[in-house]
Amino acid sequence: MKNTLLLSALFLILHPAVAQNNISPVDSLQRVLTSVSRNDHAERIKILRELYSLYSSGDLPSALGIARQHMLAAERAAMDDQIAEAAGNIGYTLYMQGHNDSALIYLNKALVIFERLRKAGEAAVTKNNIANIFRMTARYDTSLALYNDLLDYYESVKNRPKTAQVLSNIGSLYYTAGNQEKAKEYTLRSLEMQRKEGDARSLAVSLVNLVVFSLNNSEFEEGIKYGDEAISLLKDIDRNYYAAALIRTGYCYYSTGRKEKALEYNRMALDIYKANNNSKGMMEAYRTQGDYLYEMKRYAEAREYGLEALQSADTTNRLDLRLIYDLLKRTAIWLNLPEEAINYSQLQIDMKEADLNDEWASRISEAETKYDTEKKELEIRNLKSHRRIQLILIISLTTLLGTGTVAGFSLFRNQKQSRLLDLQRIRDLEKEKRLTATMALLEGENSERARLSRDLHDGLGGMLSVAKLKISNMKGSLTIPEEHVTSFNTAIDLLDSSIKELRRVAHNLMPEALVKYGLQQALSDFCRSTGKVSCHFYGSDRRLDDKLEIAIYRIVNELVNNALKHSTADSINVQLIVDDSRVSVV
Repeated sequence: MKNTLLLSALFLILHPAVAQNNISPVDSLQRVLTSVSRNDHAERIKILRELYSLYSSGDLPSALGIARQHMLAAERAAMDDQIAEAAGNIGYTLYMQGHNDSALIYLNKALVIFERLRKAGEAAVTKNNIANIFRMTARYDTSLALYNDLLDYYESVKNRPKTAQVLSNIGSLYYTAGNQEKAKEYTLRSLEMQRKEGDARSLAVSLVNLVVFSLNNSEFEEGIKYGDEAISLLKDIDRNYYAAALIRTGYCYYSTGRKEKALEYNRMALDIYKANNNSKGMMEAYRTQGDYLYEMKRYAEAREYGLEALQSADTTNRLDLRLIYDLLKRTAIWLNLPEEAINYSQLQIDMKEADLNDEWASRISEAETKYDTEKKELEIRNLKSHRRIQLILIISLTTLLGTGTVAGFSLFRNQKQSRLLDLQRIRDLEKEKRLTATMALLEGENSERARLSRDLHDGLGGMLSVAKLKISNMKGSLTIPEEHVTSFNTAIDLLDSSIKELRRVAHNLMPEALVKYGLQQALSDFCRSTGKVSCHFYGSDRRLDDKLEIAIYRIVNELVNNALKHSTADSINVQLIVDDSRVSVV
């Protein structure tokens, strides 16, 4: 069977411990803050902490500004515990905004102070956020070491819910790193604790992850056991995850011969995705149903589902398109539609060739890097050998000529000059070698940024959009008590802010405008998005080398962000000049 599922493990994230009690609205707190004396540090800090707890759930830029005010007030009052809390809040907010390097600076500062003050609970929350950053940036060994430290701590204080969450994170980390056995081991440990604690949502997430692990290991009966339990829990918790569990559990049923059950589960998932207007989920459900029907020799029905899948597909996702073209090609062959079969076969071949070209381009780049590095190492060895031979020759000639004739002196001087030139050449080659290695590292980083940007935009962005649509639909069909209307509207606003923030993070990782339209358009979009920065362009509008464009964009991005964070300028001006011989950024 050629059905392919795009599966992912889910993460559970610990958030900073902030108060969630009933507190005054933001506007009221802001008015109170303006009336407090700047020398009354304790009262200012109290209000700023309450404001941060409100802003951190939906308005990250405002939350960051409040956290910085908290830091300033704490430093003026010389209150180390509040300095640490403010630094932790700044780091956490930067992390949520995708500024991982800056976030680490503040989180590490907070961790040092919390550990010095022996505030173990606060240190643990901070350490977890640091571990999350290392996990997201693929530094798995460092992340795992921190998670293990957290496990020891939460087990020692008998905090079982936090222990279960850390175990689940470790399981997801192992799955992302490709270690299925360890992923399952830690997820099962988390599952056992979640059952005892009665944490239904976390339990359901772990069960869905176990279905994914079972599918990858062809343990279909085990996957059915986990999947049906997840389905029973998720039905009343999260319809989107419920649909995902139905598709994955249905695949387990199909693989054990219970095909009608699989069709039923897939139809249920498809209905949910349609109701939520989830195009990615609809595409997966249509294609999966088409594959099932094809295997059952119901070719006409399979073709209809394949065409529906093609209508719902993201045209930038070549893997999905290739799978759909393959389904439509096979059904056309059995339905005796030769022209259609040839058309979809050619489309599939073109798509596969495009993927292979990308893959081979990457491999060729790696091979060229390796070849250039080895070539430079060989040249260095040859030059060093030549240098030793010359030294021996100089000594021999000096001995033979003895009295130091003019000819001998001249030869010695020439050989010495040659030695100096060889030394300079060795130094130049060493620099080229380091440059080659650096360029290879940057290419790898840019490729990973592009992949992460696509994953965030296409995966998590779609899920958040569906969640917003689901909540908005509920608003029209539910009677909400008056005292909860504000909270309900705040939840919808939070989702809007989260979707915007995710798109901003994905854009910062690898701006689509940079890839499609070039440096000038990408910089203009970035500067316009800040509100304070203007961008002016002079000279030729020709496209530059891809690597050069990415490097210049990153430099401008970092400089502008630093100016926004640390200066008090009312406006910032960026000038890009491109001519035949130079590129200048001011």
